[in-house]
Amino acid sequence: MKVATTPACSPHFGNTRRSSRSQQYAKAVVPDIIDDDIETTHTYPETTVDRASFVSPKSKRRVTEFQYRVYDACRQVPLGHYSTYKAISDHLGSGPRAVGNALAKNPFCPLPIPCHRILTTDCYIGGFSGDTKSKIFFKKAKLEKEALAFDESGFLSESMQQSRFFSEFK
Repeated sequence: MKVATTPACSPHFGNTRRSSRSQQYAKAVVPDIIDDDIETTHTYPETTVDRASFVSPKSKRRVTEFQYRVYDACRQVPLGHYSTYKAISDHLGSGPRAVGNALAKNPFCPLPIPCHRILTTDCYIGGFSGDTKSKIFFKKAKLEKEALAFDESGFLSESMQQSRFFSEFK
């Protein structure tokens, strides 16, 4: 497993962005029931034929080739580690927002595609299942169950930012 030699998270977007994210997190509504499931495993289409015919139960549409590329990268992030939308997008030669959009539609969560393990470049919790207002607490609970810790503003603990970052995509 590759351990980053430079800081995994880039907190140097300025205090304005961190403050904005902290406010967003503070406004999020904690749901009555938290889904912290990290064990349910869905069947993942491996062959080209299976992938071409799979219809997502989440979107009722076929999963695109790009989405499969994102999912194939995401499934490499091991338990107890995280990566970023940017790290995956750099690996794929795309953009972080495109990666986030693909993960928001992930019908294979939590396994074999653990999209909850993907954070923003500044190590903020980010969205989950296309939601930034309440389901982020599902993402946080899943990651905490995998031994990752967050501060009161939704940022990954600084002590874990370097040691738990995964970027060795194949």
